[in-house]
Amino acid sequence: MKPITIRRVVFLGPLQAALETCELDGNLPLRAALVRSEYSLLSPGTELALYTGTHIGFKDPEITWARYPLFPGYATIGIIEALGAGLASEPGFPKPGDRILHYKPHAEAAIIDADRDFWIPIPRGMKSEPSLFARFAQIARTAVEASQTEGNVLVLGAGIIGNLAGQLFRELKSTKVLIADPSAERLALASRCGLVNAIDNSAGNLQKVIAEMTGNRGVSVVIEATGIPSLVIDSLLAVNKGGEVVLLGSARGKVELDVYKLIHRKATILIGAHEGRYPQRAAAGKPSHELFARDALARIGSGSLVVEPFFTDRISPEGILAMYDTLLKDGANHIGVVVEWKK
Repeated sequence: MKPITIRRVVFLGPLQAALETCELDGNLPLRAALVRSEYSLLSPGTELALYTGTHIGFKDPEITWARYPLFPGYATIGIIEALGAGLASEPGFPKPGDRILHYKPHAEAAIIDADRDFWIPIPRGMKSEPSLFARFAQIARTAVEASQTEGNVLVLGAGIIGNLAGQLFRELKSTKVLIADPSAERLALASRCGLVNAIDNSAGNLQKVIAEMTGNRGVSVVIEATGIPSLVIDSLLAVNKGGEVVLLGSARGKVELDVYKLIHRKATILIGAHEGRYPQRAAAGKPSHELFARDALARIGSGSLVVEPFFTDRISPEGILAMYDTLLKDGANHIGVVVEWKK
């Protein structure tokens, strides 16, 4: 096959993004698939940190992937166009014309390695755009799976990840969930998703409000879903003695804290819940990205996991570059940005 010319997004440096043309090799490896993109979804957290150059990985010599040029992207729904010879007759692998969710960068098409890249099929009859949010739900599920403590839950951060974490805790743990954020827009969005115990934490009285809303029972689990370093300390202050603080958001900097007072003396359990905690795939029933994403697709399809209120923008590939700056200035009003690649 001839090389395939596509467009893709690239970060060239801090606050420098471009839509460039490149070529994919038309000769597919034996166990690879050519997937044409329908839609991709912007990540207002990690992608913005990479776009601005504030991601902590840029200063860490061990995190070598956080270097420019970078090819951002978090979730894409695409249609299989061609298969390598090793996949063409493999039972169970999606066929040309089928849709899959994969995690390759924002681009018109991608070559998916069936064994190394993450992908799952989209159920027939399910809409593509809502399916994109299974990616964020898979990340949020990490915190639910990692938590081992029962009791009231507080989620700090009402963005997509925090919102979905709150919904999943409510669904899977049958517990009372409080969600806190300084943004009135995000709290209103949380209410539309059924998270009605919302707290404006801009007033500096978080612990008082928690006591009022829980009848002085407090919260046994705090999910830090923003990556803001100072909120790690707020989480440790807010949690009950002997409770858990689950770090779901990727911290954007260093944290200096009183370990004796906030962890040692309080017997606090501090849990790292980066998605890398679990493998892409595992034996049936074992925690994995695949298990979480498949479950998320089922819940989105049934309506038990509410994602429709997240949709705020549908843009063309040409609109991506301006959208990164828009997210920096007015992120609260641009939660779910979907890029439409299909012509």
